[in-house]
Amino acid sequence: MIPIKKGVAPSELIDLKNKADAMHLSPKRAYDTLKNPLKKKVIKQLVEEQGHLCAYCMCLIPRGDVDPGISPITIEHYVPKSPEDGRDVGQGLDYNNFLAVCNGNTAKQGKREYIDLTCDKYRGNKEFRKINPCIPDTLKSIYYKMDGTISATDPDVKYDIEEVLNLNCANSSLIAERKEVLSNLIYDMESIEDTTMLLQYCKDRLEVFLNETDKKTAYVGIIIWYLKSMIQALESA
Repeated sequence: MIPIKKGVAPSELIDLKNKADAMHLSPKRAYDTLKNPLKKKVIKQLVEEQGHLCAYCMCLIPRGDVDPGISPITIEHYVPKSPEDGRDVGQGLDYNNFLAVCNGNTAKQGKREYIDLTCDKYRGNKEFRKINPCIPDTLKSIYYKMDGTISATDPDVKYDIEEVLNLNCANSSLIAERKEVLSNLIYDMESIEDTTMLLQYCKDRLEVFLNETDKKTAYVGIIIWYLKSMIQALESA
């Protein structure tokens, strides 16, 4: 997971939110007023500002393996539309509360169990303890393992990753896809035997990945983590 820098809300969405607020609509009912073509415009803007990556698992969106009839990209509400405590902070049409996410490993009815789901489809209305892709400091404790799993040193962030988003779902392709991305990077580095050259290579590649815009590299978070780890190890040697 990498930080997301939010853009400015479309003016039409701001107008729609103002109307919903004036009518005192609940967050869920307010969101239900978001229709095409504005909804498509909002999704397009979210996807572009996220570099075509799912806000949570960082797969490329839309994925190419989604069953017909399953929405490949959805608008996720960081603060749920229907939170358990019933609070209303205008989150239904708040662009700063919107994230673009993948299909969460959903499939046609009967092909997936709840335990197979990821991202917002697994999360449902559960609240995050800490993690927020729009607040970089909440992501600092995240790290990866060489087998492609994701974790965090902060117990609350670890809980969000594993228990709220199910990002190490054994019945999805996430772990294997992250591992493949990392393996490809390591393969490219294997031919560099000189330590000084390897250090410079890592710094150069890190700069490239940190400055990607649209489209970004799928699962770029594991690449950034590995390059930073390599640079630290090489500079400490």
